[in-house]
Amino acid sequence: MRFSNTTRLFLAAAACAALLPHVALAQVRDLDAEPSDVRVYQGEVDGAAERFVVSIPAGAIMQIDVIGRDDFDPVLRVKDAASGELIDEDDDGGDDLNSRLRIPGEGGRRIAIEVDSYEGEYAADTETYGGPFDLRLTTSTYSPPVTRPIAYGGRATGTIDGAEELYAIEGEAGQMVEIALLAESDGLDPYLALRDPSGETALMDDDGGQELNSALRYVFPESGTYTIVATGYNGSTGDYVLRVRERRQPAAQLPQQVIGLDDPATGELADSATDQTLIPASITYRLSEEAKAAIVAGGAGERAITVHMNASDGGDPDFGSSIDPYLEVGFDTPMGFSVLDTDDDGAGNLDALLPIDLSGVTDAPRWLDDLRIRATGLSGTSGPYTLTVTQGLEERVDPADALEEQADMMETMSVDEEM
Repeated sequence: MRFSNTTRLFLAAAACAALLPHVALAQVRDLDAEPSDVRVYQGEVDGAAERFVVSIPAGAIMQIDVIGRDDFDPVLRVKDAASGELIDEDDDGGDDLNSRLRIPGEGGRRIAIEVDSYEGEYAADTETYGGPFDLRLTTSTYSPPVTRPIAYGGRATGTIDGAEELYAIEGEAGQMVEIALLAESDGLDPYLALRDPSGETALMDDDGGQELNSALRYVFPESGTYTIVATGYNGSTGDYVLRVRERRQPAAQLPQQVIGLDDPATGELADSATDQTLIPASITYRLSEEAKAAIVAGGAGERAITVHMNASDGGDPDFGSSIDPYLEVGFDTPMGFSVLDTDDDGAGNLDALLPIDLSGVTDAPRWLDDLRIRATGLSGTSGPYTLTVTQGLEERVDPADALEEQADMMETMSVDEEM
């Protein structure tokens, strides 16, 4: 590997930089005048962004990597050199905290590369920040991404190597689609997006499937050609499998249902932002006559219930469930639903668990007639779930313990991925 010689002007430039606020730019370096076989340059952010200009030939694509040294966390921005218009920016798209962008040369263009510090985004005028970095430029022939067709029930394989893998699917207004992106290589963390016919991103997902795999479900608001975008999170690469689930019309869900003790109810909830006639955004349950009788007749500790709401994979684990279960328990009143208690992650993960002591209302059974359990997805999340009501009080997991359990799970997954 051969590095170019770097000339630094520390005298007058340093004196001027000391008088400027941290948003000032350092000397502009023209990299076209610094040829190098490997195209690696060294630089340093010292209270101001380091700026470079370089040309990308027509029909080429340039990968720009900024590799921080000495714990430096770089931020990368690429602008049009003539107009100053921002083309793209990145913080941690490379390995670890490093930055990476891929910029096509189109018909031939000259770009400005700005390297700044993440700390500089929040630094006051009087604060110093910065660090050394390597700037690596890799130019290769640009091949426009090929968009392959895929249909319901389709399966495709490929390799993500830094560029987008694109698939076109025909969508019909009101029809639901379920898509899964599965890693076939240990180093790949799949990232999935869906673009609407205008090219705007309609939905995206990172870890909605099993482990690090991605899965999403979407109801097409309009008919047209939609684009599935398969990439690797944080620049990860590797082999993948893309699946589109067989077309299915979910069974109609009544917004009001009856549930008994130890009698699991399955359901499916829609995104609260979508307009669906068959799948509601929430389902409300009332206790069956047998359940109410058992609670009233129960002894000490039995005049209580615990409600469980767990995400389900809907019969195919590859597609996971994007729902984050959320429970509300309360009473039906003349003024509407009056919430008594709620739960989000009481089961120790994203599932919900809500214990309710009913000893105070069993002497007035009419209160049990008005008891309601409402199942929804937190923040509008959607998907299949299972709801179960058991007799007695179960203990909820402490939120701090739940966060620790999720952190341990993510650490284990990260270790497995590294191995």
